[in-house]
Parts: sequence; C-alpha cells; structure tokens
Amino acid sequence: MEQRIPQNRLLRFAYLMVHRYLRHRVGVQSAALAFYLLFMLFPFLIFVSALLGQLQLDVAAILQGLRGFLPREIVAVAEMYLNHVSRYSSSRLLLFGLVFSVYFPMRVTNALLRAVRVAYHLGPPRGTIAHISKSLLYTVVLIASIALTLLLMTVSDRTLGYAVDYFRFPEVAAELWAVLRFPLIGAVGFFALFTLYALARDDHPMWRDLWPGTLAALAVWLGVSWIYTWYVESVAHYSLLYGSIGAVIVLLVWLYLTAVILIMGAELNGVLAGLRKEQGGR
Repeated sequence: MEQRIPQNRLLRFAYLMVHRYLRHRVGVQSAALAFYLLFMLFPFLIFVSALLGQLQLDVAAILQGLRGFLPREIVAVAEMYLNHVSRYSSSRLLLFGLVFSVYFPMRVTNALLRAVRVAYHLGPPRGTIAHISKSLLYTVVLIASIALTLLLMTVSDRTLGYAVDYFRFPEVAAELWAVLRFPLIGAVGFFALFTLYALARDDHPMWRDLWPGTLAALAVWLGVSWIYTWYVESVAHYSLLYGSIGAVIVLLVWLYLTAVILIMGAELNGVLAGLRKEQGGR
C-alpha cells in the first residue's frame, strides 16, 4: 500500500527529511564518515603541533577557542597532542603529519562527496578523473579552511595588544579584529561547506540550491556541539563511567553527530529542490 505524503508544507518537509534519512541510510554513511574523520584528526593534530612548535605560535589561544563549543574531554585530547608534539617538534614530524594530513582528508572528501551525491540522487561519479580532481580541490579547500580557522583562533586579544604596544598596529583595527574574528570563522565554515555541496554536483547549481542546507548545517552543528558539550559536562559524566576511555567515546559520538549534520545539510537542499520542482509542475 502506497504511503500517503502529508499535504501540509511543514509536515511534508519533515516527512521527506525523515524518509531521506532512512532511504539513503544516512546513519550508516555517517558512521563510515566518522571513522575517516577520526583517522584524519590525529595526523592533522601532529602536523599542527609540529607547525606550532616551529613557528612558536600560541597553543593556549587555540584551545581557548575550542573550549567555547566542544566538550572538555575532546579539548583535553587535542591539548595532550598539541602540547606533547609541539614540545618535541621536528622537520621529520612535520613532514609525517603533512603527508597523512593530506591522505586522510582525501578519504574524508571522497566519503563526503559520495554521500552528497546520494542526497542529490546523482548516483556514482561519472568520470574518475573529474572525481579525483574534485577530491583534490576540496581537500585543499578543507585544509586551507582548517588552517585559516586555527590562525583566526591563534590571533588572540593578547597578541593584538602586543602588536598595538610594540609594532604601532592601529588600535581601531585591533578592536575591529577582536569583534569580527568569530564571524570570520563562521564565514570560513560556510564557504567550506558551500564548496562541498557545489562540487558534488555535475551541473552548475544556482545559489538558492546550495545556501539553505549550508546555513542550516552550520547553525545546527554549532547548536548541537554546544548542547552536547553541556550534556557531557553536566549530565553524562563519561569520564566517571568509563574512565580514560570516556574521552574517546565523547570524541566518536561528536564526530558521528558532525557527519550526520553534514550529510543532512545536503539532504535538506535536495528536499527543497524537489519541492520547488513540484510547485513548478503544478
């Protein structure tokens, strides 16, 4: 018996989102993506730590920025790697981190592009060369976005005050930077996600086909990260229940939630595109 789709626009939208989540096996795809994200994280932390050690940048400023929206256990894992590796940084360690910080993000990119193509009902990539080229391009965009985000976090108020006092940096520019720093981080995240949803398409999509899912995914990710941080630190207490492995559990759950949100952003764009076609056909 054919299922009846609600006629109310809001209920229809909710029904289609749930239907796509189940039909496209978003949970399974998210689990695979979380696995790749986990293997991307630690080589990237090694690379960042070695780079921070070579450039003598402020690790504390990055950790302070992360504490705003990530659970304490995840920040503790990042802090352990950043402090340890930056203390023993070397060119070999930097090269090792760089190589694997390119390989594993490419695996993440492949998984993301395929999941987004499923959301758009596009099927497997048409050309191997084109798909590899898109994967390489988005890997560069992903690494550059993460690097720029870390740079924005590193340039703290203390650094700006030092530049004003000793290098005649304009005080107005320093105040403006302090205000715009976090909106700029949000803009970088929007650009990275928007580029992902655009590259997965075979055509040249219009702005309206991409921005709703991009904005929704970014907003939901920030909200879910904040709520999950509150839940872990105020309700769950994973470290008390599971001991030292609690940090790993928190990290895996957060990566899984991140993967679900990234994929569902593309599904949202797909639902809206389908609804526009239905309205245009009437």
